[in-house]
This record gives sequence, structure tokens and C-alpha cells, in this order.
Amino acid sequence: MTSADATLRALLAYALILPAAVIVGYFVGTPTDFTSLAIMALLMGILTFPLFLKWHFPLLMLTWNMTALAFFLPGRPQLWILMAVVSLFISVSQRTLTRNKEFLHVPSVTAPLVFLTAVVIVTAYFRGGIGVASLGSEVVGGRRYILILVGVMGFFAMIGNRIPVEKAHLYIGLFFLGAVLNAIGSTASFVPQWLYPIFWMFPVTTNDLGSLNASVFRESIDRFQGLTLASEAVFCYVLARYGLRDTFERGRVLRVLLLIGAAALGSMGGFRSLFVTMTLIFVITFFFEGLFRTKYAVLLAGVAIFFGAFLVPFADKLPLSMQRTLSVLPLKLDPVARISAQGSSEWRIEMWKTVWPEVGHYFWLGRGLAIEAADLGMTTEMERRGTASSQELAMLAGDYHSGPLSSIIPFGVWGAIGWIWFLIAAWRALHKNYHYGDPELKQINTFLLAYFTAKLIFFTTVFGNFYSDLPFFVGIVGFSFALNGGIRQPAVASSAVQPLRQPRLVQDAIPAGVAAMRH
Repeated sequence: MTSADATLRALLAYALILPAAVIVGYFVGTPTDFTSLAIMALLMGILTFPLFLKWHFPLLMLTWNMTALAFFLPGRPQLWILMAVVSLFISVSQRTLTRNKEFLHVPSVTAPLVFLTAVVIVTAYFRGGIGVASLGSEVVGGRRYILILVGVMGFFAMIGNRIPVEKAHLYIGLFFLGAVLNAIGSTASFVPQWLYPIFWMFPVTTNDLGSLNASVFRESIDRFQGLTLASEAVFCYVLARYGLRDTFERGRVLRVLLLIGAAALGSMGGFRSLFVTMTLIFVITFFFEGLFRTKYAVLLAGVAIFFGAFLVPFADKLPLSMQRTLSVLPLKLDPVARISAQGSSEWRIEMWKTVWPEVGHYFWLGRGLAIEAADLGMTTEMERRGTASSQELAMLAGDYHSGPLSSIIPFGVWGAIGWIWFLIAAWRALHKNYHYGDPELKQINTFLLAYFTAKLIFFTTVFGNFYSDLPFFVGIVGFSFALNGGIRQPAVASSAVQPLRQPRLVQDAIPAGVAAMRH
């Protein structure tokens, strides 16, 4: 390269960098202004777009299970939403410009998702539209529509890319361990004030800060939602990466300690759902790995008895949050933890009884997810004054605390049909990948099927929310397709006709002795 070329490149760099620095300096002076934030976000997007071209798919995998926020955008959407949109845009652009780039062909799953998306859009059109309060709309609830629609977009972004087999372990780590960062939100009560800006990106929930039933018992039960999500992520990664068979057969003590440690640390979050979910995941993984027919079934029973014997005399001495997590077991617990859990269950059952008659009202055309801002504000104020129940507020917000109800009431029978259609098709696809996938991916495919099955059981029978759980379910299926190259099918046995045996030449058929006599 000549000195003239180097000088020209330097001038071009300064011509881009210096104006950008001036623009940034100007708008930093008014950081809370909407125009400033929008221009800053646009500028950052332009500068980082080359990085996205190369790393958009790994970043999508990393952020999919994270609660981190893109705080620099209007409405502060979750970071995975931004990455899903960017990744799909890049994948479609690459497909348009390059013929070698193909989306995976999985019509059995894409068909119900397209049908479900159409149902959601039609329902939104007839039930108040899609409004976002942070953007000035008088109709709120649009964020929940966005979760559904972008969840489907994220699925198509996943099937627009292929994970190489040799990088399967890297991507399974990105997919699950990205959620470990969710624990940052649970540290809000412990970190110094100068670290508070980190919570712009990693949100702090009311559970992370709140104290349950403090007004009644003068004691609080700390519930750390971020810690719970992070612990489940570690638990799932160990099972997906190594599995139970390999851990038991080779005596991997560190892996066993990771599983036990994740379960113990997660129980400090105070959520019974964690105990139920981890138990379902462990048992179903144990089943799909075929260990129920081996000596490890007896070992598992022995370990369960051992821990049960340990918990019985010491259960009421554990921290209150851990006791609340274990309240699904018949143990002697502190009344604060026991009554807290019972109150939550009774509240949920009462909610279901109240909501069930609404199914008939919204059977053909769902209620939708839109809420008038004035109605929401009035109901919130009435609930604060005690003239409205918390169930009424939850019903208005569309949080029915039931998976089936959260699909059929907002989107009617058509939404329920589309959702059931997708779940059945997705489970069958995961089952085929489990049976017919690459042997090197056997452990990951086994866990993905077990994980999907456990979450489906929990969603159907215990707790679920359609608009927030749909991205989770499509994420598992999309990851499986990207890893396996779609839906694997059984190998077709070769039925080619064997060629006819060629007749030997006459001289070859003459015995060696006769041939020698001729000479």
C-alpha cells in the first residue's frame, strides 16, 4: 500500500469519525429527550451493523432466554426482541442476495405458526388494535402482541441459519447460559448505589425487591426471580451438555455438585414452580435416556430417600424463601411460608373459577390483549383502595395464571386450535430429531425433547401464559431445527436391485488340471 492510499484511508476515517463524535457529543447533552435517544440508537445501529452481519445468529442465541432490556430504544424492549428482528432481517437479506442461503423447510411447524399469527392479527384488528403506552397510545397491551409476533419472527430467524455439529456445545451454552445474567436483577438490594445504572439493562422485578405478606406476619419472604431463572439455566445446561447417563457412569462429581448447587441456589428464590419444573425436567430426562431400566433407577430412589430423610427434621429451619419453594412437599414448615404458598394457590384457583365463564363469551372471537389505559388506571386505583379484587385487575390485564385459559380467552377457539396444533407438531418434530438425529447430537436432542415435554406439562396443568411462553416454546423448536438441519427422518433402506451375476468365461470354468494337460 502506498503512502497516498494510507493517507486517503485516514482522511476517510476522520471524515466519518469526527462528525459522528460531534453528533454524539451534541445529543448526549439531552440524554432523556426522545429525539436524542432515537438518533443515538440509529447511529449506534449503523456503526455496529458490520458486527451484526457476522455475529447476529450467535447473539440471538445468547439473548433469547435473557431478560435484559434494550434501554436505549423507545419502550425499552427486551434485548432478544431487538436481536430477533435484526437476525431475521439479515437472514432474509442474505437469502435474497445469495442463492446458497436457504431457510430450513419445516412446513409441519411453520403452518400452525402462520395460522396462529393470522389469528392474533385478526383478533387485534377487531379488539382495539395494537397500542403501546410508552409511545403515547391510549390503548395499552401492545407489548404482549409484540412478544407473540416477534417470537414467531425469531423462530424464522433461527431456521434461516444452521448450527455446525462441531459447534453444538458452544451454541447450547449460549442458548442456556445467557440466562445466568438474569441474576443481576436480584442483586439490587445488595450492590452499592454507584452500580445502579447496570439495572437499566438488567431489570429489577417487584419480586426481587418485595417482601411477601410482611404486613400480616411482620416478616418477609424474599423472592428473587432473576436468581431462579439463572439457576434453572445452569441446571438445564448441565443436563443438555453432559446428560445423566454420562454423569453417573463416569462418576463426574463436579457435574453432580453443579446440579445440586443449581437446585439449592434456585430454591432461595421462593418459587414453587422451580422445584416442580426441575423435578419434571430431571425425571423426564431420566426416562428418555433409558435409565429407568438400569441400576441408576435404584440409585435415584436411594438419593431421594436420603434427601427426604434430611429434610424432614430440618425443613422448618431453612430460610423462609427455601421453605416456600419446598411447600409442595408434605413437610413441617414455618407457618409464614406455608400460609404464603397456600394463599397463592387459593388466589389462583379463585381466579380460574372467576375466569371460566368468560370462555363462552369469547369463544368465537377472542377478547384480545388490548386494554384501555383509562380502564386500567381506574381498576388499579380501585384495587389499591380495596373496592376491587386483585383477580379483577389480573383479568383486565389478561394474566389468567393458566396456560389453556390464556390462549382461548384472548384469541378464542381459533387461537386454541392453532396453539394446540403447533404444540403437537413441535413435539413430534423434536421426537423425530431425538430418534433419527445425528449420533453426535443425541444428548442435546434428548434433553430438548425432555425439556419441551416438562414445560408443556407445567404450562397445561400448573401455570402458563400464552403471550410470554410462546417465545420460549418456539425457541426450543427453532434451536432444534437449526442444530439438526430441520426435521430428521428415518433412513430409507436401500432397495436397489442387485446386479445379475456375470457368467464365468468358458476357459475359467475348465479345471486347472485339464488346462495343464492341453499344454
